[in-house]
Amino acid sequence: MQNRDGGWAAFEKNTNSKWLTLLPIQEAKGILTDPSTPDLTGRTMEYLGTFANLTKEDPVLANGVKWLKKNQEKNGSWEGQWGVHYIYGTWSALTGLAAADVGSTDESIQKAVKWLKLIQNKDGGWGESCLSDRNKTYTPLEASTLTHTAWALDALVSVSKQPDKKMIDAMHFLLKSLDHNDWREDYPAGKGLADRIYFHYHSYRYLFPLLALAHYKNKYGK
Repeated sequence: MQNRDGGWAAFEKNTNSKWLTLLPIQEAKGILTDPSTPDLTGRTMEYLGTFANLTKEDPVLANGVKWLKKNQEKNGSWEGQWGVHYIYGTWSALTGLAAADVGSTDESIQKAVKWLKLIQNKDGGWGESCLSDRNKTYTPLEASTLTHTAWALDALVSVSKQPDKKMIDAMHFLLKSLDHNDWREDYPAGKGLADRIYFHYHSYRYLFPLLALAHYKNKYGK
């Protein structure tokens, strides 16, 4: 299912003709094409590197790494096609690169880590608005959510040899906020069609913090 460009898409391979996007159909790009995306590329690489025992020398992972590096945003983030939005894409990309044994000193990883830490909220968490799609740039939610914080922390855990204060603050935010039940945890984190359709998945607030905290404890033993 890997595309010729080295990335992965959702449904079909090599379905990314620019001609289709020119048809007079609303959202033609999102409906008629299925190009490689950073989130799907990263998630696939994370599986292949962690559970299928592929190594970084394997052409499949090597080409995936090249695609992710080529499609990184200038500020160090990556877009997310199926989640909101840059935090989700960056989490997917970093965990994929880590599974492909790309070192933590790699320039792309360092840029992404710097960006994630730069947008962290004062309470230790992260939160992103769906308006990132419309604005074509990261747009803060002005509140931290469990899901976005878990994605950000898990991304940092995957590429950090030791936790720093920002990661510890994020862990503490998750632990003290698991019982929160306000509007923030009903805010959409899933995406169906950019700037059109978003989803709230009730399980996200439980599954992703559990994943991030488990990875944190397993890696650092605390």
